[in-house]
Amino acid sequence: MMNAYETALRALRFEEVDYVPVVLPLVGAIYARLAGIPDEEYYADPVTMLDAQIWFYEQLPDVFTFPGIWPDFGAVAELGGMGAKIVFSKDAPPYLHDPILNDVKDIASFQPPDPQKAEFTARNLEYLKYFCQNLPDKLRKKYGFLDGHLFCGGPGEIAALILGYEKFFYGIYDFPELIHELLRKVTDFIKAYLQAQMEIVGSPKRIYVWDHLPGMLNYQIYAEFVHPYLYEVFEFVKEAEIRLYHNENNYPHLLDLISEIPCNVCHIGPKHNLLQTKTRLKKCVMGNLHPIVDLLQASEEELRHRCKTMIKTAGQGGGLWLSTAGGMAPETTIEKIKIIIDVANETYVRGITGYRR
Repeated sequence: MMNAYETALRALRFEEVDYVPVVLPLVGAIYARLAGIPDEEYYADPVTMLDAQIWFYEQLPDVFTFPGIWPDFGAVAELGGMGAKIVFSKDAPPYLHDPILNDVKDIASFQPPDPQKAEFTARNLEYLKYFCQNLPDKLRKKYGFLDGHLFCGGPGEIAALILGYEKFFYGIYDFPELIHELLRKVTDFIKAYLQAQMEIVGSPKRIYVWDHLPGMLNYQIYAEFVHPYLYEVFEFVKEAEIRLYHNENNYPHLLDLISEIPCNVCHIGPKHNLLQTKTRLKKCVMGNLHPIVDLLQASEEELRHRCKTMIKTAGQGGGLWLSTAGGMAPETTIEKIKIIIDVANETYVRGITGYRR
């Protein structure tokens, strides 16, 4: 009998599965809360961080997660590495205090450092080494955690955060050459950071790339300013077996361009039509239960009905990872997670008339 990881791989390849796999997007905001560990303790110590993540798999040993076990500093690792002031609070994940650059014209003199030497990314890499040395063998063997596993932000969102969204959007129109220069520098930094991760975990086997900026852009601006650089990041690790693009923003207007990116899983938001998105992307889709409406506000019966409807609508023929639409809310309970898993395990999909790739 296939485990959850093996079923997820079959679905990813659009192979027939008896039951749609549940793949959960777990990050620090969830691991820490479920384990009852204050955020300030979770992020301060690799021992505590790893223990909290292992605790989850002791509670739910038969579910696959992505990014899985990973030294998680949220969306700030690359920004901290390039000089941003990162704030660690008592009850929230780390966040960016201010943009790195004050003016668009500062881009010309901006030189991102070596991620292996920059304090923040170097710290993240040290956490990664600790995780690799101390991850229990049973989790490594069962789910392949940390074996060739990479994680990074995408060029668009990181560049916008470096400059601040307002200046970034004005710069697209007033200083397009400088914005391209910033995106070039950021992309090179991301690839260097991924290379540093590979020196620890080995050649790429799975990668998680987050970049929400495309959902804020029209077709033409995305095509010119973000698409080539996002494509380049995925192309850099094209041999990885799982290449996931995470963006819970609304981007149906970009699906033909996103379909060109050499990723093979798209983690989509709640506004996407699940079947239409799967059909147009011709990629496995991960989603798209609403993290608030479905997992916090809905009754157990309403959640069960929603899961079953999604499975029957888009689960036939593979290509679906049942999950939340983007990140899970910190208030999500294990009981609600178990409902999703139970419904998926109860709903037989092989042979249902529906989507064919």
